[in-house]
Amino acid sequence: MHKLYSIIMAGGRGERFWPLSTSTLPKPFIPLLGSTTLIQDTAARIEPLTPPERTLISIGAGHYDIARRQLPRIPEENFILEPVGRDTSACLGLCALHLERRDPDAVMLALPADHYVGDGAAYLRTIETGMEGLHTTTGIVFGIRPTRPETGYGYILARRSQDGGAVWPVETFVEKPDAPTAARYLADGGYFWNSGMFLWPNRTLLELFRRHMPETSAILDRLRPLIGRGDASDEVRALFETLPRISIDFGIVEKTPGLGLVPVTFPWDDIGSWAALDRALEADAAGNVVLGRHTAVDSTGCVVYAQSATVATLGVSDLVVVEAYGKVLVCSKAKAAELKKLVAALAPEEG
Repeated sequence: MHKLYSIIMAGGRGERFWPLSTSTLPKPFIPLLGSTTLIQDTAARIEPLTPPERTLISIGAGHYDIARRQLPRIPEENFILEPVGRDTSACLGLCALHLERRDPDAVMLALPADHYVGDGAAYLRTIETGMEGLHTTTGIVFGIRPTRPETGYGYILARRSQDGGAVWPVETFVEKPDAPTAARYLADGGYFWNSGMFLWPNRTLLELFRRHMPETSAILDRLRPLIGRGDASDEVRALFETLPRISIDFGIVEKTPGLGLVPVTFPWDDIGSWAALDRALEADAAGNVVLGRHTAVDSTGCVVYAQSATVATLGVSDLVVVEAYGKVLVCSKAKAAELKKLVAALAPEEG
């Protein structure tokens, strides 16, 4: 049986969780849901299927030290450094070359590092179902059943197979919809959120690059002989910088026929903003989600994160209040997804 390897993708710039996260300490590396960080949670969650020696961590070169500290059980050679940010197609293309060198028959499971998963056992069962589905598909995507008319996610249309199997044939991918369209997708029952988790034989992925992203494939061919050469970092960087900046979704997944979808059976969220903690953590009797010390009077529906001080709220509702590293954020939950605008407006020393 072909061995499964996990690629944990830990890129990102940390803008949506300021002031707790920054460009030097992006979301995967912060303890956003408790005492452990999101990337630590992801590595621990997948370990029963891919132990540390078969788990690769794809990170920006500037995050190597913190990744090594947080994931001491991952072998040093399993940290794949992206010289510059070029989105997920470049990330997974580089990782595919490393897997090819290590195990030509490897199966790749691509995982974002920063998602919330509420049931670890169901998560593992879902991935095992995907592995079984590889026998009859080009690859597997994992779809989240919508729980609200979300306009911030891409959707996948899939219909239950006629044999009633656990893997549903994918019909099409659709872009982020407007509110009425999202409501229609929610009511339809055949549309799923795209989780950003993908599963395929590594050779299949490299063939899909040749078929759908020939420019990227040509650059990967030039990178291939440099993989594993400790003296080739400058050459790798120069070539990597020429890769097109495009997601694996747009570049390959949405163009590939024969994909299967496994409906996810565990609670999930991509934790895209401070307001998303409402969906991942339990609220108190007043509807406040709190990490740290918080004193509330007549305050409801707030998200409060206090790193070192006590946060007190009086007579407010639906706010995000964050205290971290000597900085304080106060914003409405409705505007939390727009935090990049605020970070862009801050002086460099404050961001």
